[in-house]
Amino acid sequence: MDKLMRKKVLVVDNNKLIVRLLTAFLQQKGYIVSSVEDGWAALDQLDVFHPDIILVDLIMPQINAEKLCRIIRKIPEHRSIFIIIVSAISAEEKVDFVSFGANACIAKGPGKEMCQHLITILNSYENNDFSLLVRKIFGEENIFARDITKELFATKKHLEITLCNMDEGLVELNSKFHVIFANPISLKLLGRVEENVFSGFFPDFFSGRDRDRIASMLENQDKAIIEIGEDEPILLDNKYLLLKFVPFHDQGSKYSIAMIHDITRRKQAELDLIHHKENLEEMVKDRTVSLEEVNVELEEALCKLKTLSGLLPICASCKKIRDDQGYWNQIELFIRERSFAEFSHSICPGCARKLYPDLDIFEDDNLECQHDKLSNRYILKKY
Repeated sequence: MDKLMRKKVLVVDNNKLIVRLLTAFLQQKGYIVSSVEDGWAALDQLDVFHPDIILVDLIMPQINAEKLCRIIRKIPEHRSIFIIIVSAISAEEKVDFVSFGANACIAKGPGKEMCQHLITILNSYENNDFSLLVRKIFGEENIFARDITKELFATKKHLEITLCNMDEGLVELNSKFHVIFANPISLKLLGRVEENVFSGFFPDFFSGRDRDRIASMLENQDKAIIEIGEDEPILLDNKYLLLKFVPFHDQGSKYSIAMIHDITRRKQAELDLIHHKENLEEMVKDRTVSLEEVNVELEEALCKLKTLSGLLPICASCKKIRDDQGYWNQIELFIRERSFAEFSHSICPGCARKLYPDLDIFEDDNLECQHDKLSNRYILKKY
C-alpha cells in the first residue's frame, strides 16, 4: 500500500461520469488522483501534478489522446509516464495505441468490467511485466461496432489525409489563442517541433512588433475573418507569411482557425521588381540629367550658330538686300545680323581707278585702298 500511495494518476476525460468512476476506484486502491477534461489541460498538469500514470480518453476536445501521447513521448522528463488509453471506439476502429506511444488500452464498457481490466493493467505495471499488454485492447470482445461511428471515422480519416498533405498551414486555436491542432506544414512554417507548438500561445511564435500585431488582432477580432501580412509582411525565419484568422463557435466556446500562407517567393519577386524599378528610375533620372546637359550645350551652340540660306532679294544696282519686312538693308548689315561675319571696308583696284582716275599709282594691282574709320579716310596699302 505504501508503494501504491506514492503513485499519482491523472485521469483525462470530458465524460464526467467516467471521471467519477475511475477517480473513486483509483482512490480506493490507494492512488493519488487528479483529473482534467481535455489534452490541453493535461499538458498544463504535467509539470504541476507530475503523474506516474495517465488514463486518457482517445476522443477529446482540444488536444486528443493520440496527439497528447506523441507530445509526452517527446518530452524527456515525461517519457517514463505509463499511459493507458480508455477508448469507446475500439470496435469501430482498431486502435494502434503502441504506434503513438501508449502502453495499454481499455475499451469503454460496463464500469465493473472496466475496473477489472484496469486492475490487470496496473498489476502488470507495478510488477514491470508488460507482456500481456502489447497490442491488446482489454474488453473489446464485449462491445459491438456502430455504423454511425464507422462513417464518422471514415470521414475523419479523409479529413486527416487532406490536412496532412495540404500546402497551407492550418492551426486551430482555443478561446485563449492556444494551439490545440496543427497540421504538418504549419509546424514547418513556424519552424517548431510538435511538442513545442501544442498548448502554446500562438502570438508567441513570432517576435517583436509582429507578435504584438497578431495578439492585438486576435484579442479585438469579432466574427469577421481577418488577414495580416499582405501590406506589412509577417517575417519569420526569413519567410514572409500571410495569416488568415477564421473565428467560429462550438458548444458555447470560441475557436479560431489560423491559416498560414508562405508568400516568400511572391514577396521576393515584388521586392525585386521594386528594386529594378528604382534602378530604372535612377537610370532614367541620370539619362535625363545628361540629356538636359547636352540640350543646354546644343542650345548654346545654336545660339552661336547663325547661317544664311534660301533666296535673297538683292538690288542689282546698289546691292542692298530686302528683309522679310520689306525693308532694304545695306548688304554688310544684313549679313552681320544673320551670321558671325564681320566686315572691314576697302577698295579694290578696279574701283580705285574709277574713283581716283588721276592717281597713276593704281596701276599697281598689288595696292589696296582701305577705309580708316577713325580718320574717315581711305589709305592705300600693298598686299
